[in-house]
Amino acid sequence: MAHALETEKQLSSGSSSDGASRDEIDVADQEKTMLGQTPFPTQIPEVPVPPLHRLDSKAPQQGQQADGEEKDPLAHLPENEAAILRRQLDIPPVKLSYKDLYRYATRNDLFIIALSALCAIAGGAIMPLMTIIFGTLAGTFSSFLNGTGSSAAFNQKIGHLTLYFVYLAIGEFVTIYVSTVGFIYTGEHISGKIREQYLASILRQNIGYFDKLGAGEITTRITADTNLVQDGISEKVGLTLTAVATFITAYVIGYIKYWKLTLILTSTIVAIFFTMGGLGRTITKWNKLSLASYAEGGTVAEEVISSIRNATAFGTQDKLAKEYDVHLSEAENAGFKMKAILGSMIGFLMCYVYLTYSLSFWQGR
Repeated sequence: MAHALETEKQLSSGSSSDGASRDEIDVADQEKTMLGQTPFPTQIPEVPVPPLHRLDSKAPQQGQQADGEEKDPLAHLPENEAAILRRQLDIPPVKLSYKDLYRYATRNDLFIIALSALCAIAGGAIMPLMTIIFGTLAGTFSSFLNGTGSSAAFNQKIGHLTLYFVYLAIGEFVTIYVSTVGFIYTGEHISGKIREQYLASILRQNIGYFDKLGAGEITTRITADTNLVQDGISEKVGLTLTAVATFITAYVIGYIKYWKLTLILTSTIVAIFFTMGGLGRTITKWNKLSLASYAEGGTVAEEVISSIRNATAFGTQDKLAKEYDVHLSEAENAGFKMKAILGSMIGFLMCYVYLTYSLSFWQGR
């Protein structure tokens, strides 16, 4: 009871003292008002208590929808404008055929490509014919050494076969030269148009497209990718047509001369086909990864160079250099694997060539 009485006295004294202090503050405020001054606020505004949040992983569906709307940067725009921006910022995967690479070719380019293709096929078909002439020349020497022919007939035959070699050399030089120059010219012309169209398309994009893509990746793609396109539609096409023509002509001649040996050696084609088909996909995969890493590293370098003052002011050179080194390391690892597989494939192909020689000598002995 005594403790309760003391508590009531303290509360009453506290309330009386608070009332006296409030009266003093009111008098001071009245004096400030009379002097034209702003009175000091005596009451602190009440701050609303924040709502409680659940600590478990299962949040209400309304909260999830609200978070999704906040994460969408285009939610504040009208639906038609947001749809336009989403369509501009979306980068869908595009699958093009090999024929689509020539869609920027003019009629003049197509004519040069057709002429170059014919010359490449002719140049490839000429090569196996030299083996026939060389075999005839070796038979002529063998007949003369065995004493079955006269000296005059031998000289006439040698002169005749030598002219064949000269004619084949001239034809090979002209056809391969026209094919190489024609494909290189059209490849340079078409790739130049591709670069122009790529730059024009980039300049038409919305500014948000560059935030998603990156500045350095654009410069890397416009150089590295177009160079790959140029290699794929220029001299490599001529080399491919020449090799295919040589292959077909050689097998036709082989089946005409000795079909049994040619049929036995055809087993080499199966080994070459499976080796190039299996390892070629792996080489393409690692090559794409290497180009993608170089593009990301180019983006980092472009952004750092454009804001070199900020990077120097905040002392982030080492951190940015390490980030760039990560992309270079990924590109290096992918490129090393690609080159290792390419070297292995070339080694297998050369092994098949020498095994083919040994099989042909063993069968023809």
